[in-house]
Amino acid sequence: MPMDLEQAQAFLSERFVDVRDVVPVTAGAWSTPYFFDARIDGVQRALVARFGPHRDDFVKDALASGWTTPELPVPRAYALLRAGDDYGAVTERLSGSFLEELDTDGWFHALPRVFAVIDQLRQVPLRTELPAYVAVDDGLDIGLDETQLGLGVSWHDWLIDLSDEPDERGGGWSGTLAASPTGDRSFREGMELLATLSEGLEPPRSFVHCDLLNRNVTIADDGSALRAVFDWGCLFAGDYLYDVAWLEFWAPWHAGLAGLDVRAAARAHFGPTDPAIDAFEERMRLCAIHIGLCHLAYNAYVGNPDEIAACDRRMAQYDGRMDAPI
Repeated sequence: MPMDLEQAQAFLSERFVDVRDVVPVTAGAWSTPYFFDARIDGVQRALVARFGPHRDDFVKDALASGWTTPELPVPRAYALLRAGDDYGAVTERLSGSFLEELDTDGWFHALPRVFAVIDQLRQVPLRTELPAYVAVDDGLDIGLDETQLGLGVSWHDWLIDLSDEPDERGGGWSGTLAASPTGDRSFREGMELLATLSEGLEPPRSFVHCDLLNRNVTIADDGSALRAVFDWGCLFAGDYLYDVAWLEFWAPWHAGLAGLDVRAAARAHFGPTDPAIDAFEERMRLCAIHIGLCHLAYNAYVGNPDEIAACDRRMAQYDGRMDAPI
């Protein structure tokens, strides 16, 4: 049962000093957020608390907060909490406009800044120790499953691990997908293609945000800099081009981004520093197919047949069913 406003006020007031202005925010897919102010280290700060059943999402947010730089502005995580049967996290609250609100000109100027985020992630050591400044409730296990994160397994093995696990988050989608007029066949054939294309391919690995849209990145109102990169729940260690393919795959859903050639811009930007740039096209295709497969499953899970069909049409531009340029 999600925590309501009265419960959130009481919970936060027990744990923080001078809590003020607790305000509910539109809930995300996996958590319920609240804006509030409180005094930490003697300073009144603008904060956001999120509550939900998925501990690892919050732990990943805390992990990523240790990577913040001017080019990668991750909100500072202050606390990881146990909230009854659920979990919580309290992080810095940063303002800004969402990338999705940009027009084509705005995206043209923002895209190099998004690429700079990816460059910064390429420099982060593949470790899972949290920053020492994050307060953790007594008894709360903050260990991450490194195999689930993609650490210690090959790129091929991580990519093809797309089975339906009904007892896990997002599980139970296979029956709905099987009843889809297009999605099930695309999924089965896509999995076969994914296994073939990824065999023997092991690109440089780094942390991947895997959700740089969906209102997870904000930019200053004047477009001068990114303000925040948050919601790290999909974080994994893989090919950095996955974040590029994410932008390209979903571009038709965002009018401003759709006007740009993301692939050409990425190749020009990353080419000089990527030792595996010769396989750029193959890697981009592989990442895009995996994104499509994941979202056929996800849209089956949430029961959205229109998005299954739309995702299937987009996949057709990558898996060989449609002879059309990306």
